[in-house]
Amino acid sequence: MAELLRLRGVCKGYARGERRSQVLLDVSLELCPGEVAAIVGGRREGKTTLLKIAAGIESPDAGEVWLEHEELTGASDRERARLLGAEIAWVHREGTGVKFRALDYVGLPLAIGRRRGQRQGRELAMEALERVGAAGCAGQRWAELSNWERVLVGLARAIASAPSLLVVDDLMDGFGIGRTREAGELLLRLVRELGCGVLMSCSDLEAALAADRVWSLERGRLTLLAEQGGELAEVIDFPGSAYQSHGSRRLGG
Repeated sequence: MAELLRLRGVCKGYARGERRSQVLLDVSLELCPGEVAAIVGGRREGKTTLLKIAAGIESPDAGEVWLEHEELTGASDRERARLLGAEIAWVHREGTGVKFRALDYVGLPLAIGRRRGQRQGRELAMEALERVGAAGCAGQRWAELSNWERVLVGLARAIASAPSLLVVDDLMDGFGIGRTREAGELLLRLVRELGCGVLMSCSDLEAALAADRVWSLERGRLTLLAEQGGELAEVIDFPGSAYQSHGSRRLGG
């Protein structure tokens, strides 16, 4: 199957005073349509930086990032903004400081740079909320939503434009096992329906069980931990992780 997303030799660092902190070191990965890949690691390991580079939000210091046949690292800011709005959806739980109703928040990306009327945009936004089971949140503002409702509304916003790639940053962390599995099952259903690929980060290994492949990011290096049908042969004791003991957990279970 043709690759949807490909990273090759990605490096990224930041200047901190007189020192330079290297966050990503020669990171490479591939993602196919219909596949879910998870990046697990502790806080400050660079998961969000990696996902922002994969989504075209940030540029690497070195390496290549390809979305199908388009190289994001060589694209202009305008081209990357176009892809981010149409082909790539960035999903997180932060929301916005503007007091949008959930329906307007979901529909906003549909109205920017697209020849859609207000009515059509609202209809597509409502369909997306219904698809994730959050139709009842349409009239609520972001501050009025629970953390779980923010997850659903965030996913609705992401799928409203039917992107080919979802980049999901720590969306499912901090919930109990039941909610985490529910979110994972919802994500897998959306992938099946839309045929998109998903690259997600998580600190909680329970969230990673929805993935076809699980990578560990530690000290800037990416290591494959498990693939579909296999088991997580090791559980790394990330700070704050719910899993403090070693053991095996089967993906897709």
